[in-house]
Amino acid sequence: MASRADLRWSQLKVGIVVAVAIVLLIIMIFLMTGEGGVFGGNIKITTYVNDAAGLRPGGIVNLAGVRIGNVTSVRLSPHPPDPALPVRIEMSVSKNQTAWLRQDSVAELGAVNPLGETMVNIYRGTPNSPPARNGTVLRSRVATGISELMVSTHSVLQNANDIVQRLGLLLDQIQNGQGSVGKLLYSEELYDRFNAIAKNIQSLTATIAAGKGTIGKLAYSDELYAKLNTTLDRLNDTLNRVNTGNGTLAKLINDPSLYDNANRLVTHLDQTANAINSGQGTVGMLLHDRQMADKLRDTTTRLDALLAGLQQGQGTVGQLMVNRSLYDQLQNLATELRAMVAAFRQHPKKYLTIQLKLF
Repeated sequence: MASRADLRWSQLKVGIVVAVAIVLLIIMIFLMTGEGGVFGGNIKITTYVNDAAGLRPGGIVNLAGVRIGNVTSVRLSPHPPDPALPVRIEMSVSKNQTAWLRQDSVAELGAVNPLGETMVNIYRGTPNSPPARNGTVLRSRVATGISELMVSTHSVLQNANDIVQRLGLLLDQIQNGQGSVGKLLYSEELYDRFNAIAKNIQSLTATIAAGKGTIGKLAYSDELYAKLNTTLDRLNDTLNRVNTGNGTLAKLINDPSLYDNANRLVTHLDQTANAINSGQGTVGMLLHDRQMADKLRDTTTRLDALLAGLQQGQGTVGQLMVNRSLYDQLQNLATELRAMVAAFRQHPKKYLTIQLKLF
């Protein structure tokens, strides 16, 4: 049986082991939280902001993107240095980071991610400024990005919610057979039509495969194949003749004299156009001589006036054109002249008799 001293010694050993384990656990917690190590110590720094933006005690404190401590307190200050910055934020940071953490460093609130918690970002100061020490109050900068980020995130979530609701309504309409897609999926009449079309296509394919109809004959007729082959042979022979220079078409394509004649014709036409543009020849003078153009215009005007007078019955010719009685008289005169000439030809002696009377 164990003595009382042995029992006390066993209990003491258990207590020592438990105490060492607790100390090791505390050291591990400090090391994992990144608050600067157990032996380095921490300092307390403070800043004032206009809005906490959801920052809570225990929030992350970063220096140039590296975690150096945590937020210990977030509260409204009864007597802030600046009334526009009523929120007092107290932080515990590692004393080993004072080489970069200066008294002119600037604190700003930021977001870990669009849906995460708020943290404190500290921008390192200048080397000429003294290192931060316990109780240092850092200047703050207004973090408008957090509010904009929250508003943007809320807008994105609202838009996503609207899209989901619209998709739900659309799916409901489709399931109820409404709209084009719903009718395509649930309309029995449309299904019957598609089924009939499929049957017609199947029947048409069977007809073609059997060699019936125009398309079937085109696909399976040996006679048509032979005719097509013969036509292709003739076409190939014609092309060979054209390439060798036989026939009218081949001469039109291969004879260089035709090209020379066409080239000369184009040259002559160009020269003629240049001569006309320079005022040479009758056409050129008509186009460029102002006096001749005026004469031609006057002549055209007079001719137009003359034709207008004739249409109105002015002058002898005009009367002949519009006066019916004068036309009839001339017609009668012509008829009588024809009758007199005919009678003269039949009895010339009757009209050529000369009577001489002597005293």
